[in-house]
Amino acid sequence: MDTGSYTLRMPAAARGVSWRLPDDDDPRTVLPCVVLADRAGMGEFAGLQRGLRALGVPSVRIDAGSLAAVTRHEDGSLTIDGRRILPTVTWVRHFGAFAGGDARALFRAESWVALVDQVTALSSVRIPDGLDPGRLAQLDGAAKAGVRVPRTIVTTDPAGAAFPCRKVVVKALSRHFVEAEPNLLEGVFPEIGDRSAFHTRDAPMIVQEYVEHTAELRVYHVDGEIRAFRVEKPSPAAIWRDEGSVTVEPVPAPPEVAEAVHRLADLWSLRYGAFDFLLTADGPVFLEVNPDGDWRWFESKAGVDDVSMATLAMVRRLHRENTRVDLSGFLLLGGRATALDVRVLGPLDVRVGGVPLAISARKSRLLAAILLSNPNEVVPTDHLIDSLWEGRPPATARKNLQVYVSELRKRLGDRIAFEGWGYRLDARRDELDLLRFRDLAAAGREMRRRGAGEAALHLLDRALDLWRGRPLAEFAGVPLLDETVARCTDLHLAVNEDWAELQIERGAFVEVLTRLDDLAAFFPARERLIAARMTALAGCGRAPEALAQFEAVRRRLAGELGLDPSPVLKRLYTSILTGKPAARPGDTSG
Repeated sequence: MDTGSYTLRMPAAARGVSWRLPDDDDPRTVLPCVVLADRAGMGEFAGLQRGLRALGVPSVRIDAGSLAAVTRHEDGSLTIDGRRILPTVTWVRHFGAFAGGDARALFRAESWVALVDQVTALSSVRIPDGLDPGRLAQLDGAAKAGVRVPRTIVTTDPAGAAFPCRKVVVKALSRHFVEAEPNLLEGVFPEIGDRSAFHTRDAPMIVQEYVEHTAELRVYHVDGEIRAFRVEKPSPAAIWRDEGSVTVEPVPAPPEVAEAVHRLADLWSLRYGAFDFLLTADGPVFLEVNPDGDWRWFESKAGVDDVSMATLAMVRRLHRENTRVDLSGFLLLGGRATALDVRVLGPLDVRVGGVPLAISARKSRLLAAILLSNPNEVVPTDHLIDSLWEGRPPATARKNLQVYVSELRKRLGDRIAFEGWGYRLDARRDELDLLRFRDLAAAGREMRRRGAGEAALHLLDRALDLWRGRPLAEFAGVPLLDETVARCTDLHLAVNEDWAELQIERGAFVEVLTRLDDLAAFFPARERLIAARMTALAGCGRAPEALAQFEAVRRRLAGELGLDPSPVLKRLYTSILTGKPAARPGDTSG
């Protein structure tokens, strides 16, 4: 059996350098810029560049066939075709030299690949940013992490696979294609069949047991967010050979799948990855992850752009964060790098002197997270010990804690003090996003109380821009941090509600829905949030959805708490039902 070979011609596309710069770009300045490197003809980065351009984020896209004048300077900046840039985010996918062509063309392509590889390695933010361990290492790592995988061997003789089942899957050990000449891919599809039908190969192949399943999922992990698609196809080759026979639909990721994706993304430090799973009666089965996985084809089949929007938001956020300080000493955005720059409103990110500080040991990292999330406050020693050793401290715990604090003090500077019953880490507003968030939130809400709506919106927007996802998610389950995160989350929701109510007063209903849709899904019984979303839905002419939202809240409150919705929410429901929605949602706390 050998029906899997194929030849695929990539779409024709102009090779070279593609710039998307602001209209007011000053060529005399060193421009903080996103660098995208991929294969000519791929659609993912073309769409991403358009989105970045609309958001005012400069970017340059290159491919291995590029012909451009380039210089990498000692300070880390790049000059490409006369424009000097400082890479803020470098994302590389499907970027490589092809095997065909004359020696000079191959040398040129390989030189571009080497430059991109080395610029990427030196970038403060790079994607992929973790390991690409290969399929065998992926399966081994997933199994050790408690995620179910198919039984797998590597062999040149698939017929001899010693599996109890007869039906097997045979696929390439590495990439299933090579680029023999520009834009011409040649390779081997995965094959499914009785193992006796497979002949001996001249290359080692992966052979797996065939897993009976109810569904196949393609799951995208984008900076902690999950987007899932259900894929139905008659054969593995159908995606390439018969697109019309393939159906793709967006679906919520089952909790077991989402948890496995988060666990594996953390294991391999993947900011982005395309995961493949099978759903079975016994739970999900992990097949593989591709750190270069395409998303536009799946989106176009499903008629959505969820992954594109998530990647756009990710790159925009990373670019903004990395234009604050220049690792080479430039002055960007009018400010100098502070000695300490810490972000806890999302994954823990610590920088000293503008340089990312790697804290890899679990207890040291947890200690840093606790002290940094309780800035300028004394954290009792007993609470630290309970958190670091999960309530089962060794006899040497206090001495060990002193060692961890001493090591952290050396790395963060002399800002950790012992107060007799605990430790305090001193930080300023310009050094810690949590302090900035609290100050901006308080100032914005005060401006709203005074009736200064525009000023309030500006301050609240700045506060919300600091939020990068669930704070310190890697330490979920540590009670001391869970309490802090709960307080931060409650303030974050209140700021979103203030912001939404101000926007509703201005008739910005679509903007409100864009921000609140995900929050409402995670906090379906938070009445003030739901009231704002119902008002925005009605304002967009979607009154039936607003009424359905109320019914969902009513059922949840009754079923889980034995309560009725607040009078304010009931009045809002009535006003929408009668076609007279309120101009603003009002206060639902009573």
